[in-house]
This record gives sequence, structure tokens and C-alpha cells, in this order.
Amino acid sequence: MPEQEMYAVLHCEPCEECVHEDRQSVEDGQLSWESSSACTRYDVRWCDRGRGVPPPWIRDRIVEREGTVHLPVGGFGGVPIAVLRRVYGLTVAELVAARKAGYRATPVEARYLSGPTP
Repeated sequence: MPEQEMYAVLHCEPCEECVHEDRQSVEDGQLSWESSSACTRYDVRWCDRGRGVPPPWIRDRIVEREGTVHLPVGGFGGVPIAVLRRVYGLTVAELVAARKAGYRATPVEARYLSGPTP
């Protein structure tokens, strides 16, 4: 059985010394994300990262800080529907809505989706 380590540090609610950072990037042709936190008062550090679209709570913080870019979906010059379905896992109903109204992507997602077919 593989060995697994877990560390837990309990501390107060976030204080004025807590620093939190969320970011997206494109690495090796894939959408990536990273979220990190640190508190110098309680010597706590935390980091999480992954490939693809970030979890909703992290994406929401990125959108709050950076805003969104409106992308047309389908047709000439629009993001291919199949790409949206693969990247975001949208349902058919969500794809129909995106086809009509466009899709709101973070700036990094917009660059990724608007570049060569991912």
C-alpha cells in the first residue's frame, strides 16, 4: 500500500497577514491553475495546482480580480462547440445557451480557446 502523508495546522480565521493568490496559465499547451495561501503570523502555507479549468471557487476569485472576456461560440471566428464541451464539460443545454449568447472566459482561458485548436 502506498504511503500517504497528511499535514494539518489549525489556526484562527484569516487575518490581515494572510496572503492568497490564484492564477491560471497555459503550460505545455494545456490550461493550468495554481492557488496558494500563506500566513506569516501562524507560519502556515498551502498550495494546490492542477490542469484544466480550476475548481469553481478558484475560478470565481480569478474572475473577480481579472474580469471576463466575451467569446462568440460556433460559426466563423467563434470558439468551436466541441472545444467548449471538452474544456468545460458543458451540457447540451449550456452549449445551446453559449451558442446564442457567447461564453464568458477568463483572460487566460480566452487566449487558450482563441489560439490554435486546443
